[in-house]
Amino acid sequence: MHKPLQILILAGGVGTRLWPMSRQALPKQFQKLVGQKTLFELAVARARKLASPQNIFVATNQQFTKVVKKQAPAIPPKNIISEPAFRDTATCLGFAAALLEARNPGGVFAVVYADHLIRAEEVFVAKIRAAAELADTGKIAIVEVESEFPATQLGWVEVGQNLPPVQKQKVFALSKFVEKPDLVRAQKFHASPKYFWNTGLFVWRSDFLLSKFQAFLPDTFARLQKMTAANFAPKIVAKEYSACQKISIDFAILEKVDPSEIAILPAKLGWSDVGTWESLKNELSKDAENLVENDFVAIESSGNFVKTNSKKFVALVGVHDLVVVETDDAILICEKSHSGKVKDVVKNLEQRLEYRQRLI
Repeated sequence: MHKPLQILILAGGVGTRLWPMSRQALPKQFQKLVGQKTLFELAVARARKLASPQNIFVATNQQFTKVVKKQAPAIPPKNIISEPAFRDTATCLGFAAALLEARNPGGVFAVVYADHLIRAEEVFVAKIRAAAELADTGKIAIVEVESEFPATQLGWVEVGQNLPPVQKQKVFALSKFVEKPDLVRAQKFHASPKYFWNTGLFVWRSDFLLSKFQAFLPDTFARLQKMTAANFAPKIVAKEYSACQKISIDFAILEKVDPSEIAILPAKLGWSDVGTWESLKNELSKDAENLVENDFVAIESSGNFVKTNSKKFVALVGVHDLVVVETDDAILICEKSHSGKVKDVVKNLEQRLEYRQRLI
């Protein structure tokens, strides 16, 4: 690569499936869920293994810029990309690509996530570096994760033929993207060496990505051009960004790109999106019969996860595979296998004026 690799950390999500702890005021990525550092702080530390702070960027919603500055003081304030509205990943990544292209024409940047947990950090670094070399040649390189179980809450990719290795890393051609499957299909995917979890760890050149916006999302591309021409003046950005189509990068761009332009690098990353209470429990302890932060007693009970911000003693009697989460103003009780549906609670609260501001 002829230019330094840039890292873009996406930190604008709200994490509704981890309600009631994850709220709009302080989403999961800014909380210490799996240790003494927040997920965002861990993401920044990983990024530092690939790039200097001057080449690390954070895309986040305007309301989170203060906490980003507090938790990542080494990142220059000009590298914090403030989104004026929630417009999904296509607009977010297009806006970031336009900014990075203006600063560093033709530069390569990797997309990583503030709320992902990656245990195998050295493997991650090696894969991203190899992906960057591929991306510099005009490819979309995606680091995808070998499945650990038949996930129904994640998208998958099917790979095709082997491509020449890069930096001693395996590379596959893309066959197709697969939407979140039912359990039967997920079990088939998990058993096959041709399928991987689609983690969204993209690496590409900023000019190459923008060319795909021009081809497949022309209205958004035109608005990005207006923002660039105005040197990203806040008033113009607020107006044009908010008018962009709300759509994911997957639907807008990736599923329309010629598969020959995409390369897949498989990896064992010890990866989790920490997307549900069940996945958080598994990250904290896969072996504990009951995982309870407080003093507790369990009688004929197993597989439970209890998280509370109080010091109350917890007693479990005859209950199995429950998630119980207590905050100052809410209590969640659900079956562990249904924890992915917690986001529906938030959707319900959004429709109820008396709860909207207080509980989400």
